[in-house]
Amino acid sequence: MPAVIVVDNELKDSVKEYGQIIDSVNESVELSKTLHSFFNDQNNEIVDKSGLIQKIYETSTASNLTKLSDREFEPTFNLITYILSQLEGSFEKVLNKDSQIIQNLIECNPTKQPLLRDRKSIKSTTILSILNTFFNFLPETSSNRIHILTTILSVVEKSSIDYSLIQEPVGNNLVLWLKQANATDEQVKTIFWQFVSLDDKKSYKSLQLIKSFTSNHTLNLNELHNLIKFALSSSTTDVSFLVNNSVASALKDNSSDELVSLFTKYTRGELITSVPSSSGLSSEDVEQKSRILALGKFFVDNDNKNVFNYNEIPTALASSAEDFESLLINSIKAGVIEGKLNQLDQTFYLTRVHRFIIAGDDESISKNWENVKNVLVDWKNSLANIDDIVNTSRENIVNNNNN
Repeated sequence: MPAVIVVDNELKDSVKEYGQIIDSVNESVELSKTLHSFFNDQNNEIVDKSGLIQKIYETSTASNLTKLSDREFEPTFNLITYILSQLEGSFEKVLNKDSQIIQNLIECNPTKQPLLRDRKSIKSTTILSILNTFFNFLPETSSNRIHILTTILSVVEKSSIDYSLIQEPVGNNLVLWLKQANATDEQVKTIFWQFVSLDDKKSYKSLQLIKSFTSNHTLNLNELHNLIKFALSSSTTDVSFLVNNSVASALKDNSSDELVSLFTKYTRGELITSVPSSSGLSSEDVEQKSRILALGKFFVDNDNKNVFNYNEIPTALASSAEDFESLLINSIKAGVIEGKLNQLDQTFYLTRVHRFIIAGDDESISKNWENVKNVLVDWKNSLANIDDIVNTSRENIVNNNNN
């Protein structure tokens, strides 16, 4: 006996509207007639539920839907999703990891992005908008949300969509969403690194996301390589802030690795003169940024003075006065040092160095603590005779008033 389900007019009208939309783009009335045959006109019943579901899936394909304009596409796809959720009983069943409707949607994503003035062709941002709606349809604890998130990342990667569109809204919530959906720790790590890898600009915001993520997650060698390559490809020169306890532990455990050794030297301000070709990194870029950090380390190592003559700078860092001035300017722009130079006297007046304090670097930490203690001792000594100074000043004021 065929399945029979009583429906309200809203669902029946929605099915009718869907049929009219598809018939309109195909200049036909065939689908409307077929869909109408699934309903009993006299008692408002669906006489073949499974057949109706199959027909909706069969006709909601890219070959039909890509004939719609961008403006028509999203409401039509939402209509299809609503119809299927009513027929199948929930959005969970319609939007599972094997979902045909999601597959149909992905096939509608343009392989070549339309021009800005093209208002008719379907855009990848519209596909993303629909996926975002799907994500919000599902409960926070639904494991199907994991599949929706990975699909969103896949669309961004294949469509060259501006990463900034998803950087904050997804980046600030990604780990929370995945944990709420009961993703495994391995899934969380895989999806996170997939997400940040989409940032072609290797922005400071993404570096901060990586720092936050690694504070709560361990790294294997492959993940450590991801971090290193991302950091050294960034326009941010000093990335030592990424070396938290978790990263420091991973660096120590993999210290014999060539890329790990390079990164350790780089973050500690050691001069880099060669970069492994297998790393895929720009040797020129890494070496130039390394010179900036090495200059900062040179100033830190000579923290007993704040005025430097040009000829005091190691030739490995700057081979001429012009080269040193250029290095100074780049170092100041990078935020590694502060100060001003005097070209006439060929001297540099150092105001401040943003010191290297890196987790796991016991020698540097010890030295920095020693500097702090010395400052505190000097401060204590300056206060030793404060009472005498106050009394002398008070007497001088009284004597001046009496005169």
